[in-house]
Amino acid sequence: MKRRAAIVALVVLSAPGLAQDAFVVEVIRDFEMPRDRLFDTALLWLAESSRSSKSVIDLKDKELGTIIGNGTSTLGIAWGVNVPMSFKLKIDVKDNKYRLTFSQVQLNFDYGLKPIEQSNRASVEPKARQQFEEVAASFHAYLTANAKAKAW
Repeated sequence: MKRRAAIVALVVLSAPGLAQDAFVVEVIRDFEMPRDRLFDTALLWLAESSRSSKSVIDLKDKELGTIIGNGTSTLGIAWGVNVPMSFKLKIDVKDNKYRLTFSQVQLNFDYGLKPIEQSNRASVEPKARQQFEEVAASFHAYLTANAKAKAW
């Protein structure tokens, strides 16, 4: 009898409709810049847009063209209610193209951290997606300004 209950519980817990998909936002854009310069500029952007790049950057591999870091932002979830949000940011670069991937998103409520997948997904995820689009726009603007900057 215990074995049947365990099997039933396993079947119910693994039902495809009950599993929650991870929230991931990916932004891919073309940008006219060589891979090495894109990589170096992405590192500069991370350093300049955070308080301490040492605590932000988890991995930087120029050969792979990959930077992985931690980001924070504030997410307005209701009228006048803002919640700190943390996330993992992966930047992949190659010649004339980059990809930003936002994942492992957590909201920091008074009672602790909560993965975004466990929040009211219908209302919170579009706001987070908008926030990530703004971060991507900031990165693109930084690249554009850097590309136009003349060597001193």
